[in-house]
Amino acid sequence: MIHERQENLRTDAKAVGYSRESRASWIGSKLAQTTGIGIDQLDAVHNYMWLRILQNNAATPTATNEADHLAMHIVKLALLAETAAADGGPKAAMAAVMEASGTEVDPLLAQNFLRLASSSIFWMALDSAGSARAA
Repeated sequence: MIHERQENLRTDAKAVGYSRESRASWIGSKLAQTTGIGIDQLDAVHNYMWLRILQNNAATPTATNEADHLAMHIVKLALLAETAAADGGPKAAMAAVMEASGTEVDPLLAQNFLRLASSSIFWMALDSAGSARAA
């Protein structure tokens, strides 16, 4: 009986997850940190990323400044990766980004994402249940 209850708790815990927006924001945040921009610009990029994610429009035709321009590219990649990961896991996310590199997403950001995503720690941190998925 107790064992059965513990199994139910584990199953329920796996069902709880971050929203797609939160996952995309987290991916975007990690990408922004890999660009080498200063702390002052990093906050601005995070703000613009959230605005773009919440508007569900990563590709607004014009960026208002450099931070918004970077956020636009990061959000585009993050949404692509999150959608692919949600549908097919880490390998699908990496494949989608590799395929889009140079055409739909910035090649340098794609390279940075692939470096981050090759680690199971990246996916463990993103997974609210805390269990690693095969990269």
